[in-house]
Amino acid sequence: MRGRTILVLIALMIASLLTAAAPAVADAHEADLTVVHGIPGVTVDVYVDDAKALPDFAPNTVTDPLPFAAGSYDIDIYAAGTGPADGGAAAAILSTTLEVPPGGNVTAVAHLDASGDPSLSAFLNDTSAALIGQGRVVVRHLAEAPAVDIVANGSLKVFENLSNPNEAQADLPAGTYGITINPAGSDDVAFDAGDVTLPEGKSTIVYAVGSLTGGSFGLLVQSIDLPSPSAYGIASVVHGVPGLTVDVYLNGNLALPGFAPDSVVGPLLLPATDYQVAIYPAGANPLTTAPAISGSTSLPAGANASIVAHLDASGAPTLSVFVNDVSEIAAGDARLVVRHTAAAPAVDIVANGSLKLFENVTNPNECQADVAAGTYGVTINAAGTDTVAYDAGDVTLLEGQSTIVYAVGDLAGGSFKLLIQAIPNLGPDGWFGDDNGNVHEANINLIAYLGITLGTSEDTFSPDDSMTRGQMAAFIRRALDLPSSSTDFFTDDDDSIFEDDINAIAAVGIARGSDGEFRPTETITRGQMAAFLNRAFDLPASSTDFFTDDDDSIFEDDINAIADAGITVGTSDTEFSPNDPVTRAQMATFLARGLGIGS
Repeated sequence: MRGRTILVLIALMIASLLTAAAPAVADAHEADLTVVHGIPGVTVDVYVDDAKALPDFAPNTVTDPLPFAAGSYDIDIYAAGTGPADGGAAAAILSTTLEVPPGGNVTAVAHLDASGDPSLSAFLNDTSAALIGQGRVVVRHLAEAPAVDIVANGSLKVFENLSNPNEAQADLPAGTYGITINPAGSDDVAFDAGDVTLPEGKSTIVYAVGSLTGGSFGLLVQSIDLPSPSAYGIASVVHGVPGLTVDVYLNGNLALPGFAPDSVVGPLLLPATDYQVAIYPAGANPLTTAPAISGSTSLPAGANASIVAHLDASGAPTLSVFVNDVSEIAAGDARLVVRHTAAAPAVDIVANGSLKLFENVTNPNECQADVAAGTYGVTINAAGTDTVAYDAGDVTLLEGQSTIVYAVGDLAGGSFKLLIQAIPNLGPDGWFGDDNGNVHEANINLIAYLGITLGTSEDTFSPDDSMTRGQMAAFIRRALDLPSSSTDFFTDDDDSIFEDDINAIAAVGIARGSDGEFRPTETITRGQMAAFLNRAFDLPASSTDFFTDDDDSIFEDDINAIADAGITVGTSDTEFSPNDPVTRAQMATFLARGLGIGS
């Protein structure tokens, strides 16, 4: 869910950004700045706003984070002892103006460019939460060297064609990876980095610096603690401000690049926490440009919310947050929600020319009703009149679905329109018709909503069927959003529809197989499932023996680990039943709990 996690930040960013906050207080610790010295053979002094901040800064050094207020700073780098504080008249080796965004975590790097000349680059560090059990790896190519591929464990091309001065990042299951740096498009090893450990909940940033041909090439490492949310919410984001394409940043991280008007994104799985947000014109560099708008917002735990950037009644950009009603809809009915988020006066919503569904709806308010599923001719009338302000035409309301209609834009200015968000499968059957009354139904619906399961058909999940090892691979790969692997790890899955999923989880150490075989069609036992999830979420070992029936199981440590993490409660207070098959319904709950969202 790298993409999911990134988009998550979007919603919150937009909200805050469009609600305009006060300018940063000059002495407030709102951001962190780390400085990396990657130019070989030159000790320097680093000046910030004409004051010497880092004296005698040696090559191949990474500073601890320095607390900074958000704002603009002049950065100058002099050869040690030659700057203005020492009475020197030498010119700076490197100079730049750096914008530190609210909540941002920034690294400035003095390095060589691809041709070997000194250069200065700055990066916003992604400090968004990683999923449980994952670490973040970031590679920044800042060396005198051609474009490269970054390869893990000999086969997993984590990044391809990375050139100076660019970066790439991925969230992977925590663990130790053998890393090589290869010329782009080649299997030849240009530099063997050895084993690199990605700890859970940390961002490990690797800087390639120096000169590959000059013999000074090396790697520097920066580590950043990432938040560890215990709760999540689900959000959708709606952009209803006409004519304004933006980049949205959350806690200094680019969450939604090029977010165009009249767009709806989601559902997004978001950590329930506070966010610093900043909004920029699309394409603007946040390290050289001050944000147009900045502010803060938060997402409550367990919320299913919609965050809407829109115009207020007078036409000014604003932000509204709505909590979506995801309660069950009666058989035969549909839910219609209308949200007035346009520059327009109060309106009535009329169906089929005479049925006033809602009256006197004002910006930024909403109204909703459960009505018989079907197609309705809908008009938007000036409140209290029969005058049609906007003819929406036929609107089809599907049984069991919540259809959310946003009125956005400017009615008088000609940009008025309707945007639609749908929340499906809220009827009595939920996402599937064969799990009604199942104790795991809520978690089945949740992982289906997030795209982790596709079911066994369009309307069946087969909750009581035993889970196969191939199906398990697909569930875990989708849940963790793992990249593809170019290596075929096993000989017995060539005809399996799950081969790509199996190779993806094998590349990061979740699947190990036996004697070159994975056995994708075999039923997976509860003990084996515990081992898969323990590796997938990189859980800490537990000193507690939770169950009495797993003492002779090779999976006992794995079982205790997932029990300690709250992923399983066993089949009774004292038993886990490690040799029993895992049902698909049980797997839905195990995964939902592992992701921090399940009941």
